[in-house]
Amino acid sequence: MFWNKKNKLPITDEDKVWVDEELNWLRNEFGEEYFMETRTVTPTKDFYARTFDGTEKDAEFILERTIELMDIRDVKITLDFFSDSPIEMADGTILTTPADLDGSWDSASGTYQQSENETIVSIERGQLKNPISLIANISHELAHQILLGENRIEENDEFLTDFTAIYHGFGIFIGNSRFQFVSQGFGWQSSSQGYLPEQIIDYAMAWLSKERNEKTGYSQFLNKSLKKYFDQSLEWLIKN
Repeated sequence: MFWNKKNKLPITDEDKVWVDEELNWLRNEFGEEYFMETRTVTPTKDFYARTFDGTEKDAEFILERTIELMDIRDVKITLDFFSDSPIEMADGTILTTPADLDGSWDSASGTYQQSENETIVSIERGQLKNPISLIANISHELAHQILLGENRIEENDEFLTDFTAIYHGFGIFIGNSRFQFVSQGFGWQSSSQGYLPEQIIDYAMAWLSKERNEKTGYSQFLNKSLKKYFDQSLEWLIKN
């Protein structure tokens, strides 16, 4: 009968093998002691003791605090800003998203740049209005520093970068920022952020918490669909 059906994971067997391999690689890369000490970061003043008002100062505070939480050391990281707001060209033409000189479109919530002389994290100004998305973006860009800047990998891997941010405790922010509806005055526009599907994010968080023997009361901060997949993943992991 269907009500006796065994609990199933919200991801495929192939995805489970992939996620397990990625998380175990990170576990080995950073060592067992760091793995067991790391805890899930919550959107509370326990981790970000500040009242946010949508200013660049907020982003600067989040950058410094997230650097501390992700245990990034011995590097100076500069924060920069760009805008995806409509812009007016010299001939009066209005562009609804930035375009470069050859006409191709470029839109991102954040970017990471590293050179011999400096490391720059750039954030789209619209993110300043949403601290959850801002923290998600900054943790993702700082994960690039951990992987590329610290020479842990040779080629960029956006999926591993998201996993690295989640590994360092930022799954709530990565997950809740994955898909949002943003008011545009004349209506609502969907906004997709990040690289991993919700189900993958939740399984990774559940896997990490089970392996770390971490209390999972933080799941109260996940949106409705995320919490469903998280609870489903955790139940499966406990039973299996």
